[in-house]
Amino acid sequence: MFGSLLELRHDTHLAIDRLARHYGDVCLLRFGNVPTVIISHPDLLQDAFGRPELADRWVSEIMDILSSGNDLVLAPYGDRWRQMQRFANRELLSARNLDNVRERHIEGIVNGLVDEMAAMGDAGELVSPPVMLARSNSEMMFRAVFGRDEDSAGEFVQLRGALLQHVNWIFANANATNLADYIPLMKFLPNNALKEAVRQSEIGAAIIDSLLQGARNRPGLDLSAPTCLVEVMLAQEETGEIESDMINDLCMDLLLAGTDTSAQTVSWTLLLLANRPELQAKVHDELDGVIGSDALPTVDDRTRLPYTFACLAESMRYRTIGPLAVPHQAAEDTEVGGYLVPAGAQVLGNIYSIHHDPRFWDSPDDFIPERFLPQSDGSPAAALTGNAFIPFGTGHRRCPGRRFAETTVWLHLTRMLHRLRFETPAGSPLSEAEVFGLAISPLPYSLRVERRR
Repeated sequence: MFGSLLELRHDTHLAIDRLARHYGDVCLLRFGNVPTVIISHPDLLQDAFGRPELADRWVSEIMDILSSGNDLVLAPYGDRWRQMQRFANRELLSARNLDNVRERHIEGIVNGLVDEMAAMGDAGELVSPPVMLARSNSEMMFRAVFGRDEDSAGEFVQLRGALLQHVNWIFANANATNLADYIPLMKFLPNNALKEAVRQSEIGAAIIDSLLQGARNRPGLDLSAPTCLVEVMLAQEETGEIESDMINDLCMDLLLAGTDTSAQTVSWTLLLLANRPELQAKVHDELDGVIGSDALPTVDDRTRLPYTFACLAESMRYRTIGPLAVPHQAAEDTEVGGYLVPAGAQVLGNIYSIHHDPRFWDSPDDFIPERFLPQSDGSPAAALTGNAFIPFGTGHRRCPGRRFAETTVWLHLTRMLHRLRFETPAGSPLSEAEVFGLAISPLPYSLRVERRR
């Protein structure tokens, strides 16, 4: 009945990594009654997730209750999903709209966080990057999506707090093992987690409805010049580009996708560099030589700061935030690498194993930013042009918010390191152990901060 479930109770991504190394690049396990195919080779994964018959989603009971399978992340592969994906890529998260929300909402919040950390360092206080980045990213995503309604600030702030509580509940429970997902009989037994999911679904829907109603009724609203992503969606609703119910789903997708994963990426990179002061010094030297004291790093500086980017990319490989991506489901029997993937099977992209496979990476368990530096002729690093670096997934369901994530992560990281030096409290390396969840996070940690300018 339990199949391979008992082997996956702790550190799920590491347990699956061990199974994949033992059974090969494509293996079939059984989680309760659910056949589960794990793909651990980048070429096979790209082939598999590029096929329409493997582009559906396998959705847990909790997430099915929360999303009804209609949002961009979890919707079945079909006309509705294609419409939302096309809109997200071409319009909602276009370069024009990202520049708009970056200038209006993101940069000010990032600069405010850097100022706060600098002041704490001046006062001799330790900073907790995971806690502070989670708060900063939450506010940033909320502002980017909903803007700020100055005429009803009290209610706006209250709704923001309630919505972030709801989002945090999802983060804490979305990946929790629920036997009802794998053993059909369990669905008919009392289940407090599923009851709470129903309640949370109602809470989230009511909050989003209130925020959208407030946005529609803003004094002086001019949808020809949107100030946030909701206004972009409302403008396209008028033209028939998207339907009204899609707006609710896209709002929640943006908040969930943009809040936790970006914060964890920066948290990991700061921890890894604090543990390796000689590498952090190289980043500081590059920032000083390229940016100097009188300017701030921008989103256009990535190619001018190759070592800083290499440290970020290596962090995303070394500590893979989404180790198994979002599960796919086979719509019909199909073959991958000569192996049958049965209809209805859950299909996992084993990104963690690919990112740590010695076939694709020299010394994969070491943190080596140089592997992402441009080649001597100026061409991109082989690590960036091959199939084995896939932090945003691959295929039809590749993360549509990757450009947004790249922008927020880059601004947070470069502006912190431009002004601040991060050191471990006792001068010795902190733990780099991983905590499995909706996103892989570090153990809680604090750092000493020293102002550089």
